[in-house]
Amino acid sequence: MIKRQSFVLMLFSICFVLNIQAQTTYSPYSMLGLGEIENRDYGRTSGMANIGIGIRDFDYLNPSNPAGISGLDSLKFIMDISVSGKQSYFSGKGKTDGAFNGNLKKLALGFRLAPKWGISLGIKPFSDVGYRIHSEEPIDGSTSTKSVYLEGSGGLYELYLSNGIKITDNLSVGINTKYISGTLKQTENQAEYLFEKESQVSQFYNTLGVQYHRKGWTIGATYGYKQNISMTNKTTIYDSEYNLVKDEKDRSTNQFIPETMGIGFSHDIKKIIWGMDFQYQRWSGLESGIGSAKIVDSYRVSAGFGYIPNSDSYYRIRNQGQIQVGASLSKSYIKVGGENAYNYSVTAGYSLPVSKGAQHLNFGFEYGNTLSAPASYIKESYFMLTVNCTIFEQWFKRRKLD
Repeated sequence: MIKRQSFVLMLFSICFVLNIQAQTTYSPYSMLGLGEIENRDYGRTSGMANIGIGIRDFDYLNPSNPAGISGLDSLKFIMDISVSGKQSYFSGKGKTDGAFNGNLKKLALGFRLAPKWGISLGIKPFSDVGYRIHSEEPIDGSTSTKSVYLEGSGGLYELYLSNGIKITDNLSVGINTKYISGTLKQTENQAEYLFEKESQVSQFYNTLGVQYHRKGWTIGATYGYKQNISMTNKTTIYDSEYNLVKDEKDRSTNQFIPETMGIGFSHDIKKIIWGMDFQYQRWSGLESGIGSAKIVDSYRVSAGFGYIPNSDSYYRIRNQGQIQVGASLSKSYIKVGGENAYNYSVTAGYSLPVSKGAQHLNFGFEYGNTLSAPASYIKESYFMLTVNCTIFEQWFKRRKLD
């Protein structure tokens, strides 16, 4: 029988699927490429700077490294859902702006399919697009200017299937098979014309993972190859009186998912877990479409620490709350005026079991800001709260007969 918490999560699932296309963000740089790429897990390690490449646990659905799925408990069916709220502040060229957005971030299910084989199915955003930009552009042959309004919306989501297999007692491998889909919309409104472009994306993609785990230490690595994205574009142009000037469809492959490499580790000893991740993305070759901005390779270094106070036995470790802290440093994939931009973030969180271990609640708080950037770079500072709920079902436990 499905328990009440399972039914509630199923309702969340329906809402998630129905509203995945309504995901929203607000960032001027989401107009570049495929939008603002989601690099966070929004899960149990959100308070530990979202590390995950070297994280492994028997009740943790780890999308960052599919090799970790092989460690799932054979008696548990696991359901995971995450939401977040983000308040951002932008500043540049003497102007400031702010925006808030809240989203469902992840829904996942997982269990052990065979003694050495774990599996997980999930859905989460892949990228978000959301911006409104107004500028005054000079008119050729005149000292006057004209108003130009740029607006974008939409985003991509990924439906993923994670498979993790134990090769030996200490070595595991995994693969994430993803179906990436969604719609990106762009509008440019000038005095002379209205330009509208709608791009639909549908693409399969895979990432690979490996973990070596021994005596509390886990070392992991991940790899995702470069993949060109096939886009079906519909372009419509109207004149100043809203008469149709152009209406055409075409296909393009000028966008791609960058080659991605990652390495990480963690050390888990009773009260304490700590670890680090390093992720590198090879963006070079992608055109920004903006003369002053260039898309370049990026990286991110993250470190996290978790502590469970007053725990002196295995049972108490699994039934007490964990205090989390973390920090990260990243190089942006956007280069302005020949200069790179660097950003940092700090995190704190709390993770605790509830309902006699049938559920797990995780709270993560993150603050991020621009560490250094060119003068013409639009700087962002933000506060973000992530709430994750994991529900466990003993679906495969045999009942004792009287």
